[in-house]
Amino acid sequence: MMNFLKRNIRIFLFRIVGYELFEKQIFLLGVKFAFIQKKINKIKDLKDVEFSVFSQWGDDGILNWLTDNLPINKKIFLEIGTQDYRESNTRFLLKYKNWEGYLVDANKKDIDNIKTQSIFWKYNLNLKHSFVTKKNINNIIRSFKLNGEIGLLSLDIDGVDYWIWKEINLIKPIIFVCEFNSTFGNQHRITVPYKQNFDRTKFHYSNLAFGASLKAFIKLSEEKGYQYIGTNSNGVNAYFIKKNYYRNIKKKIINISSYVSNTRESRNKNYKKTFLTGKKRVEIISNLSLVDLKNDKMIKLKNIKKLNLK
Repeated sequence: MMNFLKRNIRIFLFRIVGYELFEKQIFLLGVKFAFIQKKINKIKDLKDVEFSVFSQWGDDGILNWLTDNLPINKKIFLEIGTQDYRESNTRFLLKYKNWEGYLVDANKKDIDNIKTQSIFWKYNLNLKHSFVTKKNINNIIRSFKLNGEIGLLSLDIDGVDYWIWKEINLIKPIIFVCEFNSTFGNQHRITVPYKQNFDRTKFHYSNLAFGASLKAFIKLSEEKGYQYIGTNSNGVNAYFIKKNYYRNIKKKIINISSYVSNTRESRNKNYKKTFLTGKKRVEIISNLSLVDLKNDKMIKLKNIKKLNLK
């Protein structure tokens, strides 16, 4: 029994202390990249300032560059959809610039996990366990006592993201970043239908039918007073700036570039990865009923003549 306990204690210490040491090392690399960024006066597009420390893609760099170049008074972020926060869009911002953070996730184990991390007591990090819906999103924001202008909103719930963004009215983030779905093409305003208990895998086993097309987010964000400034180079996240702040970076970005995702996260009915890409991703969900926002009707991808995945 004693040997069993010792072995498990060692494993526990390795997981906690080992990761803490690893995080310090990658964080210092991020700080170096951030220092180099300060010398950049103009970029071709957002790809030029990408680097990844904690973000899945190059979003740490993009957000660091944007926050360096925008006059943000309320250094507050809200990230919706965080899992255990080891991989996120805002962790570098929290640690490097000491922003005030608010996190929401539907998985209680993930929220509890965050509470065990040293980052939870070292920084002003506020947590909420909740499955986000149109009915409760503003109440969740209200429970944080957030209102009006804040620095950043990052939205990634792999589901009804479009409908949640449409519903948010208590806060006005200067920067809005959201995951979009390249599989829906870039020519049409398409989203999954709203379901209060939407589950990406239950909606379709492939995990390819979620969120909304880039054009859907662009149109909605314009209506809410935002300027689209491009995507990350992996074609996963789209970036928007409040129009009255856009003048601060307008001359610093030469091109507004929209990249297409080549990620291969498709699954079969046994939930094993099938690594589909391009048109093959479309084919597997071509019979699903989705929402055509322009015409306010249900539509199937197979009936769209020019989907355009490029």
